[in-house]
Amino acid sequence: MSCKKFITTNVAAICCVSFMTLVGCSNGSNTVAADSEGSASDKVQQLGDVKASYEDSAVKIASLENYVAQYTDDPNELSFDSHVLAYNGSYPGIVVPQDSLDANPDIIAIDKSPIKEIGVSEVAKYFPNTAEVAGNRLNQENCKLYIVESNDGAQPTGHVLTKVSQGQVELTEVVRGGTYPQTCMYFTVGFLVQDCEGLIDRNSKITHKGFSSRTWCGDVWKTPDEMSVGDSLNLNRSRYKPNPDCIENAHTEVLAYGEWFRADLAQ
Repeated sequence: MSCKKFITTNVAAICCVSFMTLVGCSNGSNTVAADSEGSASDKVQQLGDVKASYEDSAVKIASLENYVAQYTDDPNELSFDSHVLAYNGSYPGIVVPQDSLDANPDIIAIDKSPIKEIGVSEVAKYFPNTAEVAGNRLNQENCKLYIVESNDGAQPTGHVLTKVSQGQVELTEVVRGGTYPQTCMYFTVGFLVQDCEGLIDRNSKITHKGFSSRTWCGDVWKTPDEMSVGDSLNLNRSRYKPNPDCIENAHTEVLAYGEWFRADLAQ
């Protein structure tokens, strides 16, 4: 039985429930075998979140700037740190479906060192598009390249590395404003960071914070007092009401995964 999360505009209010009890059991078509790595493109399709290619969507260039623009219209509100060269939400690694997590919660191996230094020659393994567009520009004197890994346990979720400072990295997880279902798989996402100031190493601290989007935003559930008897018996749109936190012309679909790189690398 697959599980889905329902996220509200309160980032802290996350409730994972059996989706079967609400709308029936899903067919599990969006799950991936726990011991399967697969290609980045295969993983994006299996996650079922990316419903269109970059060419068919409003996102014409897979840049970090366009990635964040899906979640906010104010770069002062949310942006990638300048040290971040790329983000890969289709990072090569193990994907664990919800059914496997239910049967064996210990299946997830927690990496004690999610910050890893890599060489320029290794970038293509984890960030193939970035390596192709950047070429030799990744090889900078007196600079180190790091992969910073994070975990995605509910899809879709946006991931932005918002700050690199002395001995610390800040990651922001983005959820859609409103009430919506999320699948509950577990997999790793990764960021490529270039450090020329000696700010971080494998022992640096990683902190997390949440961000509820007002541009990626939809309706919210009615309160019990607002619901009629008919509303409470089904999950049709009558159970929802407009979300006052959404901006005008907010959208409900995003490209949360795939590989994105800093725009200047493609110039």
